[in-house]
Amino acid sequence: MRRRYRTWGLAYAFVAPTVLLTVLFSLVPLAMLLWRSLYSGGVFDLAPSFVGLDNYGRMLAEGGGQALGVTGVYTTGFVVLTMAVGLGLGLLLNSGAKGVARLRAPFIIPLVVPVVATALIWANMFAPQFGLVNRLLTALGLPQADFLSSPGLALLAVLTFGAWQFFGQNVILYLAALKSIPRDVLDAASVDGAGGWRRFAHVQWPMMRRQTLLIWVVTTLTGLQTFTQIYVLTQGGPDGATRTALYYVYDEGFVQFDTGRANAMGVALFLLSLAVTLAQIWLLGRAGRAR
Repeated sequence: MRRRYRTWGLAYAFVAPTVLLTVLFSLVPLAMLLWRSLYSGGVFDLAPSFVGLDNYGRMLAEGGGQALGVTGVYTTGFVVLTMAVGLGLGLLLNSGAKGVARLRAPFIIPLVVPVVATALIWANMFAPQFGLVNRLLTALGLPQADFLSSPGLALLAVLTFGAWQFFGQNVILYLAALKSIPRDVLDAASVDGAGGWRRFAHVQWPMMRRQTLLIWVVTTLTGLQTFTQIYVLTQGGPDGATRTALYYVYDEGFVQFDTGRANAMGVALFLLSLAVTLAQIWLLGRAGRAR
């Protein structure tokens, strides 16, 4: 019995620092966020006033509802683009075609280059008249467009940049998932007469179901937390067309100094992320049981 207690004590001793840091830097700030979302006042206000749920109503009525909508649209497009491109390129790299292996390195570049530096490059690419994109449109005989000043085009430009920056991670994850599939299973399918599409649809895709759901979770959380791309390219404009929930928190808390609405949006974003993640984990559990 004493040896058992000693074993458990040693295990808890190893886990305790991680648990302590999690509580200190995750749970305590979350509790403070929930508490401050019920009070009004600025960042440096030492005596905030209790307003209850009024901050949430003001947040939704004064741009927060639009920001949540923009976040949903952006995240949906971000997930679809990065997962589709990641899967397609992962299949290409896994095919073993001649010269394809040399293409692995370029997909990593967007992940390691600083976001601000690449955002400035993309801003110049979307610039009117002299930008690369508008020059290509002119060369094709199409009219130019002011991408970063048009509400619909600005969101598309930010989404394109965000997807370009992140898709390499999904390429790596999908390639790892494809490499984990036993080769003898694919060989058996080939012997049975299955072509490339049938091998993918009936062997590779079902066997990657759990990895795909995990990639879905990571990609969704990344899309919900997008900030730097918007800060550099559009600053949430024009007319709030690219103002996501996280940018709303920054704008209200550190520009407008209205921490009540900023904290309310922070809680809303946390609950949204938690709900989406729990739903995806539930699907992941079902996929694991069905496998």
